[in-house]
Amino acid sequence: MLDRGSARAAATLYAVGVRAALPALLAFVTLEVVLRYGFNSPLQWSRDVNGLLLLVTLFSTLPHAWDRGFHIRMEIVHRRLRGRWRSLADALTALAGLVFFGLMSIQAVSFAQYMFVTGETGEDLSVALWPFMVYVAVCGLVLCARLVANPEAAHEAGEADGESDQWI
Repeated sequence: MLDRGSARAAATLYAVGVRAALPALLAFVTLEVVLRYGFNSPLQWSRDVNGLLLLVTLFSTLPHAWDRGFHIRMEIVHRRLRGRWRSLADALTALAGLVFFGLMSIQAVSFAQYMFVTGETGEDLSVALWPFMVYVAVCGLVLCARLVANPEAAHEAGEADGESDQWI
């Protein structure tokens, strides 16, 4: 249940990041460049919007990146590991990710509560920031669920692509 549910959530988050936030980010950056350099009339709030869209794009794709093995790891070492050592390295990677993103999600919920109470908004954009912090927490929790449900996902994805022993 955790595996199936978190996989669906990861796919949904990925779709939000890649099909909505990323194209919106591209459009806003393009608009800002045209207005700033073409008409010497920049939008004051564009940096806030671009930052929030980048945040949504990046955090939305984290669980999918884990499942597909698109995260950063020390390939030169990881590819030389065999059997139990590789499984141990994958488990430690998942554990480190679980601790980091679990704590980050807890902190994001705390920040969201603070932002809600204080009515915190962007510097130039008068939009409440707490929903974005809640989104970061949700993305982090989905990633934690993926790490628990399939701690060797990245290793399995590499083997499925025929990468496991390419150069050895």
